[in-house]
Amino acid sequence: MTGLAVLDVFISLVFIYLLYSLLAMTLIESITTAVSSRSKNLITGIDRLLSDDQLSSWINHSVLNLFWVKTVNPLTNAFYAHPGIKYLGHKGVNSKPSYITKDRFGSTLIDLLKKGAYLDDVENIAATLGVIPEYDSSLLASRIRGLEEKLKGLSQAESVDEVETGSTQEQLDHLKLELFKRTNKENPWDIEGLSIGPETKYQLKMLWQQAANDKEKFKALIENWYEDQMERVAGWYKRKLTFLTFVIGLLIAGLFNVDSIGLTTELVKNEDMRTMLVESAKGYVAENPEGVGATTFKAQKQYIDSLNMEIDKYNYVLGASKEPDYTFWTVLGWVITAFAISLGAPFWFDLLNKLMQVRNSVKIPANTSSNSGEANNSVNLKAVG
Repeated sequence: MTGLAVLDVFISLVFIYLLYSLLAMTLIESITTAVSSRSKNLITGIDRLLSDDQLSSWINHSVLNLFWVKTVNPLTNAFYAHPGIKYLGHKGVNSKPSYITKDRFGSTLIDLLKKGAYLDDVENIAATLGVIPEYDSSLLASRIRGLEEKLKGLSQAESVDEVETGSTQEQLDHLKLELFKRTNKENPWDIEGLSIGPETKYQLKMLWQQAANDKEKFKALIENWYEDQMERVAGWYKRKLTFLTFVIGLLIAGLFNVDSIGLTTELVKNEDMRTMLVESAKGYVAENPEGVGATTFKAQKQYIDSLNMEIDKYNYVLGASKEPDYTFWTVLGWVITAFAISLGAPFWFDLLNKLMQVRNSVKIPANTSSNSGEANNSVNLKAVG
């Protein structure tokens, strides 16, 4: 084979990988959108921040997390029940938001931490994190009972001291109002049983100490902590999606019988098929100068079917209508195809674009152009993407 023929084989394979990668990408995008995979992955990232290992489900750190998420951590559940987070998502089965800003995360978490019987937010946060003791309202209640008994005694005395009685009543009303404020804080969502794991509490306590009891500095540190985590969450989602793409790619390779080994062998022998695929690739690149575009699964399938009709003219069918004798090499060819599909359509489009530029810079012999003229005239495919 000449160097140009080898290049054409490579371009043909890249073009076919591109088409099936687009098919897989369209299918996966439809699936992940339907089950809100991004929001489930975000829950996993936030749950990892707010829960200790024993309260973090293994499901959340596997590819199953794209379809299902499990949270048993009270702090995570309280975070998502908070009105500031709850109403970011739409109503329905997949009601969780797929994106939360760092400011919203910080303000919501601080609002949860400041719930307590102290009248000052700083003291409540410190008490929640174990820096100072929780407020003991029993002492206040005891003082109220003492004043009530004193007031009762004053009212039953033979000579009522109006000044002392009024002063005692004023103290009693003040303490009752204070007790009410401490024990009846408004919580429009259920945070009963809210608890923080020891490891998570230790991390938050370190941030609180770094902030030197300053609520605004504490919020800024929480936001940085969250932002660092979101970079990792994006990486988790990409790895899960890559694995899912490989699985979907293997299914596509098996269902459509896209055997990379057999296909390469056929392309080496069949010059007309190579030429047809190269011309189709050239047309695809010309019609999509900005890169791969979003199309429906049906449109991708129709384009591949039309391509198969052209390939069938050269006694080779790429698809389900082909009935080969399945061997180990066939399965290995499917695995290679699945791996190629998992690299993604943008990767193959960029590679195809560069290869076409290289081919256009190569001077094609006159006899090659003449022999391939008939094949070129038969190509009439409309590219999708």
